[in-house]
Amino acid sequence: MQANLTPKREDFFFNISGLLMVAIISLVVLLNWQGWAVSGPQIALMAGFAAMLTRQPKIDSPRSRAYLYLGTQMIILVFALSYSSVFIFLFYVLSVQTLMLLPMQIGMRWVLLFTAITGFVTFYDGFQPYADLVTTLINGAGFFFFGAFGNALVQAQRARDESQRILAELTDAHGRLQRYAEQAETLAVAEERNRMSREMHDTLGHRLTVSIVQLEGAGCLLERDTPRAGQMIQTVREQLVEGLADLRATLASLRDSGMSGTSLRKSLQSLVDEYAQATGLVVHLSIPDNLLALDEARRMTIYRAAQEALTNAQRHADASTIWLKIEQTISTVTLFVEDDGAGMPVAEFTPGIGLRGMQERAQQLGGFLVIDASPRGGVRLALTIPLAKEETNG
Repeated sequence: MQANLTPKREDFFFNISGLLMVAIISLVVLLNWQGWAVSGPQIALMAGFAAMLTRQPKIDSPRSRAYLYLGTQMIILVFALSYSSVFIFLFYVLSVQTLMLLPMQIGMRWVLLFTAITGFVTFYDGFQPYADLVTTLINGAGFFFFGAFGNALVQAQRARDESQRILAELTDAHGRLQRYAEQAETLAVAEERNRMSREMHDTLGHRLTVSIVQLEGAGCLLERDTPRAGQMIQTVREQLVEGLADLRATLASLRDSGMSGTSLRKSLQSLVDEYAQATGLVVHLSIPDNLLALDEARRMTIYRAAQEALTNAQRHADASTIWLKIEQTISTVTLFVEDDGAGMPVAEFTPGIGLRGMQERAQQLGGFLVIDASPRGGVRLALTIPLAKEETNG
């Protein structure tokens, strides 16, 4: 890739200024016409200097190209100085371009060389050493000043280019962040939908299952045992009322899990008692006395898993007894649910939405779910989740 060593906009104004300086000096030469033998070579040298001035060195080899260009221009001016000291003014032009093409330290060495050359010519042509010294110092200071100005132009342009580059990168990064935010929002919506699906399945699914069982039993007892059937219908009514409350809670962004301020032991005991009364199944609940106080997320995960396991046992297992047990280690807590039902072909088993939701809950907390055959003849479910740091430390 090739580009100009000097910024294009600065080059344009510099070239115009340099060519104007060449034109003025050429006009001075013509006004002091000394014949073609003297003025002709001077005009030719000015034409060569002007032609070189309009050429922009490329970035193939920046310093070598700049050295070649500046060396050529300097030689042209040295020859021109042999005719007249008026050409010293063109070293101002060359000093500006030198510090536009080269780094400051290297460029200043070239400017120092220009000062030495013009000083030699001044002393060679002059007869007043003090005045010649002052002239040389003024010229040298002018070379350095205009050269520094040219260097400042380049640095300013580079700073603008860098700012534009950074702005472009920031704009691109902002666009990417907006896209990431949109993707995150989409994922959050999908996660919320999955969470609502799990909540509605766990709460309504359990209560509706119990209600169906109660209605079936009430239908069988309606003629033989009307009081018992009425009691079962009342239980169904209570289940449906609670299910409606669960639905309202779920649709209210699931802000209240129903577990706030309630211990896991109390929640599971209430669940088991309600389930046993509604289904007639025997449920054995075992919870260690030294069970740590779990956070709400872990309590809810274990509670929903127990709820889903009991619902599945009623729906599919054809069991008479269910064992629900909590075990705790230094770093984990595990829920075991077993039944003595018909069991299932584990190798061909495909989990439904309830079990998938249970597994997702466990994975969100860094845990896992295992389902296999129970030694009691039915199915065994084991949900293991790690304890939080404050729970293990406590």
